[in-house]
Amino acid sequence: MVRIITRLDQVKRELHDHEKPPIDFQIGTISGKVRAIIADEDREFKAGQIKAVKIKKIPINAKHISFISAYAANKYGHAMAVGEETYLPISMDRTADHAQFAAALDCKIEKDDLLGILILLPVELTGRWKE
Repeated sequence: MVRIITRLDQVKRELHDHEKPPIDFQIGTISGKVRAIIADEDREFKAGQIKAVKIKKIPINAKHISFISAYAANKYGHAMAVGEETYLPISMDRTADHAQFAAALDCKIEKDDLLGILILLPVELTGRWKE
């Protein structure tokens, strides 16, 4: 018995090799944290304004990076960043105590309003960041 391999068989093999699209990013089994960004003061905004808002403190462990969720959590605008009065390096424990909020509509943000979601992921420090 003789099997004749045609070009079609070669194309099928190549397609099989590419069934799973290549990935750009993988976290694997790393566990992260999700924290609510909650206003700790009342602030008034005009549409288009960006202001700092005091928030309930969010502890950020050393060697963790943070991301603001792109999913809108507040109908009036979006939290763009969190921070603290004194910058500390990633190798130290930190605490976020204010957020930058961008208003899409005229609004009054009230104490205890949800402004956004903060995602915290652990990282391994390498190179110049390594302790």
